[in-house]
Amino acid sequence: MIRSGALRRSLAGLAALLACAAAVAQARNAVDDQVMVLLRDGADSAVTSAALARDYDLRPLGQQHIAALESDSVLYALRGRQDRARVLARLAADSRVESAQAVHLHHVAGMPPKDPYFDLQVRTRPGGVSTLATRGSGRNVRIAVIDTGIDSDHPDLLGQVVEARNFVGADSHVIPAEFHGTAVTGLIVAHAGNGVGIHGLAPNASVHLLRACWEPSYGDGICSSYTLAQALDYAIEIRARIINLSLAGPDDPLLTRLVERAAELGAVVFGAIGEEPEQTFPTSIPQVIAVEQARQSGVDVPGERLTVPGLQLLTTVPGGRYDFVSGPSFATAHASGVAAIMLELEPRLGPHELAAWLRRLHENPEPR
Repeated sequence: MIRSGALRRSLAGLAALLACAAAVAQARNAVDDQVMVLLRDGADSAVTSAALARDYDLRPLGQQHIAALESDSVLYALRGRQDRARVLARLAADSRVESAQAVHLHHVAGMPPKDPYFDLQVRTRPGGVSTLATRGSGRNVRIAVIDTGIDSDHPDLLGQVVEARNFVGADSHVIPAEFHGTAVTGLIVAHAGNGVGIHGLAPNASVHLLRACWEPSYGDGICSSYTLAQALDYAIEIRARIINLSLAGPDDPLLTRLVERAAELGAVVFGAIGEEPEQTFPTSIPQVIAVEQARQSGVDVPGERLTVPGLQLLTTVPGGRYDFVSGPSFATAHASGVAAIMLELEPRLGPHELAAWLRRLHENPEPR
């Protein structure tokens, strides 16, 4: 027999699961009719984008200059019952268009907490990480965290984020308090020695929280090609030394170009290995250090690979609270935090040397 309390909890859990699935389906349906176009340089972008909308029966949704690629990105919705693949093929052949692609959804790669004390256990860090943390704190290392929003009033995050910028909402400076971004940021930069809560891995790093993802339901973060492109372009503009991508999605041509450009300019990019076979971005890019949690995923990646703690990590969550989290998202944040200390100590380290050092620190076998 199921007691009434247990029944209520089961029904509440089922309702939350159904709401989450509905939110994801709604978001996916919203981008099924969207295309993103990169305009060729040299033309009047406003005139060109309007002409393309007229010529291909498209509804303009947004336009953004991508400084890293010296071009404008335009987001359109198809009108009527047009075939998206056919429209994309015609756009790609248009002399006014540099590239055209479908808009993809990407998902943050971590699991939200259950009950506050469900997974209560001692957080452990490898001995080498604990030793390293006594030698540095990430000072003067700029980190771009591209994620969902952050609880900027959390006592362990007050004053710890240099800038929070919103690429999803209409107001770029209004940031909602969301689970995933708060948890990822806390692992990296939570206050040290304030007598409250936890100790971030790199508490003196310069973190820029770039909200390119949103949460239709608690912990379920979704990002689009369009918002991620803007955030990546901004991360390049501020010359972030580390870019943390605790997310995964399908291969994305425009986002790939931006990640490659960031790496070319000296950024070290950490990306979460996706939990589904089709979630190949960003770890399909050779310049990305692919991160997974303690259990091996078996996914092949072309670049550097790192296995670090990602199970039951204690971190900050909205409402001034703390909880345990698991998933490759949080393993990626762990790697970014440790890397910030290393770059403080050895600023000239490149991604290959950094990955080799991280593997030794976490006792990973060297790749064959």
